[in-house]
Amino acid sequence: MTWSRPAPWSVGRAVGGGLPGLTFAPPGSPPTLTGPFVWDAASAREIPAVQRAIQLYGGMVGQMAIDVYRGTTPLPRPRLVVRPDPLNARSWFVRNSIEDYLLNGNAVSVVTSRGVDGWPTTVAWLPITWVYIVWIPGDVLPEYFYYGSPLVYDDVIHIKRSADRNYGGMRGMGIVEEMMGTLDRVAMEEVYESTTLAGAAVPSVAIITPQATLTQDVADTAKTAWQAKYGGPNREPAILPAGTQVIPLAWSPSDTQLTEARHMSLIDIANAFNLSSYWLSAPIAGMTYRTAGPMYQEVLKTSLEPVLADFEDVWSDAWLPRGQTIRFDRNQLLRDDLPSTAAALTALVGAGILSPAEAREYLASNQVSMPMTPLAVAAETAATASPPQPQEVPA
Repeated sequence: MTWSRPAPWSVGRAVGGGLPGLTFAPPGSPPTLTGPFVWDAASAREIPAVQRAIQLYGGMVGQMAIDVYRGTTPLPRPRLVVRPDPLNARSWFVRNSIEDYLLNGNAVSVVTSRGVDGWPTTVAWLPITWVYIVWIPGDVLPEYFYYGSPLVYDDVIHIKRSADRNYGGMRGMGIVEEMMGTLDRVAMEEVYESTTLAGAAVPSVAIITPQATLTQDVADTAKTAWQAKYGGPNREPAILPAGTQVIPLAWSPSDTQLTEARHMSLIDIANAFNLSSYWLSAPIAGMTYRTAGPMYQEVLKTSLEPVLADFEDVWSDAWLPRGQTIRFDRNQLLRDDLPSTAAALTALVGAGILSPAEAREYLASNQVSMPMTPLAVAAETAATASPPQPQEVPA
């Protein structure tokens, strides 16, 4: 089977080494009045609300530390979970994997080195734009190609969002592929608004002359004289014949319901990404007096948890020996401010649920800084001071 280097806009699946099953217009093609305006993940990123949604997911998950457990017992973090790719930050690795998972439906990484026990020690993220997932109906396992070169199946780590039922479930389905019509409409609205703002046939003023009849030549000459005198930055007085009316004309997006269309588009994109429209700055009644804590709990339980579950399951099986699991540290999002945390811990200590030592340990593990009293500062200084050296007594 021969395999030629794929074009960057030929993304996704291929059957039996033939032409790609999803072929879109080349990236960077200028939109026309007939579209399409969104044809792949790259063009969908140009929609501000889409960019906001993927940054929310990638940013919130990327800032979570990755812990390792055996059952419910925490284990020391191996270097693989601290820095999966030694050449890039862990947050960068996680964020790009999340973005590919959401937009394209497939997040692929590859093992780049293994330890003496055979388990991975480093992995690298692969841009899904250049990954081909090839499956011949009837085969149990697919094949993976990167830049046209085959990948070792055992080294591929593939996380799928949903499943392409027409492709044997060998590849996931991204939000862009599932919501192509909605995203294309949103982009079309933006192009329409841009062209309307640039070329709307609405003059700045309407001048009604007192003459009952006015020839076109006289009107054109008067317009040219008006623009020459009042078109610049100077505000000169206008002396007009009696009965002349100058009526200012204005146009705004709300006049053509563009503002309302933008609000509805934000809600549509929020629904596509399983987010509350609040996170995309869409106006919502009753959200004024909600605190940050419950809102982060809501987005964690309803939006992030399904995504985290897929990554935790796949990475646990691919990265760690059996019996060990990966779990993202949710406390980074659920951590509250110091006064709220102190009030909760005080109530738990008073009820006997926690001891003062356990409460202090919680504050330390969650990196909540507490101001030190002068006595505490003196005690710490005395504890860390060098012990007095013995004096030599002359004989």
